[in-house]
Parts: sequence; structure tokens; C-alpha cells
Amino acid sequence: MICIAIPSRGRPEFLERLCGTARATANNWKQVVIKYYLNDDDPLLGQYKKTLKKLHKQHGDSVQWEIGPDQNTIQSWNQLCESTDADYYMLAGDEIQFITQDWDTKITETKNKYPDGIFCMAVFDGRENRAELQLCTQPIITKEWREALGYFWAPFLWHWHVDHYTGELAKAIDRFVFRKDIFIKIKKMKDKTAKRMRGQGVFDRDEWVYNKHKELYFDFDVKKLLDKIQN
Repeated sequence: MICIAIPSRGRPEFLERLCGTARATANNWKQVVIKYYLNDDDPLLGQYKKTLKKLHKQHGDSVQWEIGPDQNTIQSWNQLCESTDADYYMLAGDEIQFITQDWDTKITETKNKYPDGIFCMAVFDGRENRAELQLCTQPIITKEWREALGYFWAPFLWHWHVDHYTGELAKAIDRFVFRKDIFIKIKKMKDKTAKRMRGQGVFDRDEWVYNKHKELYFDFDVKKLLDKIQN
């Protein structure tokens, strides 16, 4: 099972495109769950509910959602993953489109190389400069990764740098996999939701916490992953 965790606010118009492209290109749709976290104070919550109910009729339990209080993005990603029993977990934004045929099979086959399940995968998002640097875009981790660390996505952050931190951990243990053959297109937004994440000092706060945590605790997280591999 692959869980695609997506916090979303103010963008119900992207729901049908994301779910439609995911299903059209998946090899085994029944093994995919797209799970949204919605804010109960979102002015567009009614539109979300209407569209999601329609999508649930079309796609069954492969489309799910939770509604709760406004909270930081990483809290939402973690909550979605913790409430879903899956083998693979993908951190995603609500504006993505699935392009590559059989993307789900390509993700699951990576475990053949690492049967202990300790690895992090990144996919191509259409930005060549990030691909050349093999940056950890739209990271995918496993249930074994979560068991080793005790969390899915860095809970000390609010929104920024979670992909970098996850990728750096994987690179430190030589378990980072970049799959340019899996194209999941991303479009960086400049709407109210995007501005909300850049405002209120969130970026500056996460920048400071990210650097401080790397300085103090990164090696401990690396050790947890290595211990899981060795045992």
C-alpha cells in the first residue's frame, strides 16, 4: 500500500486533477490511498467536501480525508501518515500531477534492492536543476523508516526543510534513491495558501530549527537508522 499524504487549504480545484492523473497512470490503483488533511476553518471547506464525496464515489477508499483544526503542515503530514496503515508514505503537495505510467510499481520495486525497507526515495518533479543536484523532492519513505526513527516527517519543523532533512539522513546512511524515471509534476504556487506558508516568520523559524537540530541531533537519527539496518 502507498499512502500519499496531502494537506490542502484553499485549493479544491486541484482535487480532481490530482486523483485523476494518479489513477490513470497507476498499475494497481487498489494499493494506493490519497489522503487529504483539511482545515475546519477553510472558507472553501464546503467545496472540498462536495468534490471529495464525488471522488470517493468514483475511486472508492483510494480517496480519503480528515478534517481538523488549522495546524502546521508537518503536523498534518504526520497525522495523515500515522492514521494510515501502508508500506510506503509519500509527502506531497496538493498541486501535483502524476505523469509516469506505472509510477506505483516503480516505487514498490525499490524495496527489492533494500529488503530491510530502510531507504528514502525522491522523484523527478520537472525541475532539472533540482534533479541534477538529486535533491529530495516529494520524498517517499517506508513503514520501517518510521519504526526506526519514531516519526515519519521531522516533527520539530513546521513546513520548510523537511524534505532536505529526510534526504540528508538517507544520504548519510547511503540509502538515498533518486528516480528520475518517475515524473510527478509540481507547480509552485503563488496564491494565498503559498503566501501563508512564507509569512508569519515560518521560514526563518524553520531555518533556525533545522540548522540547530542538525547540529545537536542529526547523528542520533543516523544511528537509529543504522541500528535498524544492522538488526
